[in-house]
Amino acid sequence: MPAMLIKLGKEDVRVVLRDLGTITEWSSLTFIVPLLVALFYFESVSIVVNYVIAGAIAFAIGLVLKNAFAPKLETDLKHAFLTASLFWLLYCAIAAVPFVLTQGMPFVHAYFESMSALTTTGLSVMRFSIDFAPNSIVFWRSFLSWIGGVGIVVLALTGVLSTYSRASKLSVAEGREERIKPNLKNTVKEIWNIYIGLTIFGVLLLYLSGMGLFTAINYSMSAISTTGMDITSQGLAGAHSLAIDASLVVIMLLGAISFSVHYLVMKKRNFGLLLHDAEFKTMVLLGLLATVMILPKMMLLYGSNIVGINQAFFHAFSALTCGGFSLVTAADVMRWDDFIKLVLLAVMFIGGSAGSTAGGIKISRFIIFIKSIYWRIKEAILPAKSFFARKFEGRNLELSEIKAVNQFILLWALFILIGSMVLTLHGNSLADSVFEVVSAQSNAGISTGIVNPGMPLSVEIMLIINMWVGRLEIIPILSAIGFMLSMRRSRR
Repeated sequence: MPAMLIKLGKEDVRVVLRDLGTITEWSSLTFIVPLLVALFYFESVSIVVNYVIAGAIAFAIGLVLKNAFAPKLETDLKHAFLTASLFWLLYCAIAAVPFVLTQGMPFVHAYFESMSALTTTGLSVMRFSIDFAPNSIVFWRSFLSWIGGVGIVVLALTGVLSTYSRASKLSVAEGREERIKPNLKNTVKEIWNIYIGLTIFGVLLLYLSGMGLFTAINYSMSAISTTGMDITSQGLAGAHSLAIDASLVVIMLLGAISFSVHYLVMKKRNFGLLLHDAEFKTMVLLGLLATVMILPKMMLLYGSNIVGINQAFFHAFSALTCGGFSLVTAADVMRWDDFIKLVLLAVMFIGGSAGSTAGGIKISRFIIFIKSIYWRIKEAILPAKSFFARKFEGRNLELSEIKAVNQFILLWALFILIGSMVLTLHGNSLADSVFEVVSAQSNAGISTGIVNPGMPLSVEIMLIINMWVGRLEIIPILSAIGFMLSMRRSRR
């Protein structure tokens, strides 16, 4: 990767800014949705205008960037990495505008909120003020998480970019390499069909479980995107039932399954195909294993067999899918036994299937990592010239692929270490700090209470970085940094 990032100049910057402008211009359309919600609920003119202002800012920035530069080069992967990384930072800043103008939030808090929603993390500094927020702001948080679930770049790719090459490379740069159709445009179309269908199914399921329609819409968007954004200060701790809890687990699981698997199941109408998917089988086994491991502790905490089983089962799958919903308050999470936190931390670290809305390192990487340990042991005990196949899902893996997975996991752990050091520096316990950082970087969102409006600025910025790194899966960001450093070297 570093070799492709050497001696880059002004023409490369023009390519990046042109593509950044194109995506930003089209992303302005997203502000129409909360604007319509504000009109539907007869909210004040000033609130409606706030969404117009935010949309106008996005459109103006995009238009200027797109038209001010006319590069001769086509988009390459090195450009796409920087474009995707910068766009997430830029769009989160624009998406924060309604929070600032409508709620009067400090910009850093508003930026944290939009980054958390868009990265499908679900951590929130609006834990109490959300009760006094207009419906359009509540919906805007949920909608941000929903579009973030399939990727804001993928959203902008739908009929926007002029060539397959540019669209494909931006999609890869955002960490979305799954292909359902040979043509990327058809792939994006199928992903949206699946995603909208699953969201509607979630709304119906939650509505039939006893939720009001507006609540069901918000929770369905948040659950299918595996975000876990609550719409009241009490969240699910204030009003939930076994039916609602079970429905949310189902929706979170659907969100954590690869879109390609959903496509095959729907196309062939054969739900048995799920049982042939290694990631789905591993996800269910890990969820059940985590449930069994924390069950005794949960039953001691909550006293009732039914309540204890429900708490263990729900939180195990909420953590594993990175759905991030919690049936208890952050204060209760802080009081959990360290063993419970350790188990949930481990499954959050792993996350859901590749090509899904879930976060974490992804189950496919986890399986390859575990297998690589076995292969290394096998290699050590066999004769020197022995050969054996290294397979995953019926495909032979190259040694370079195995090395890349292990390096990714090492880098992932390094960012968690850095974040944990920052949080412990401010007096938080090591257990809570690691839990919070893993929750942020895995885009899970279960909080021990460290995330709150009064947290130190350095903690807030560090968690923003962890969420951003987790959503873009590290490599594009490191490549973007290398890109900028190489530009600096080329000027000397």
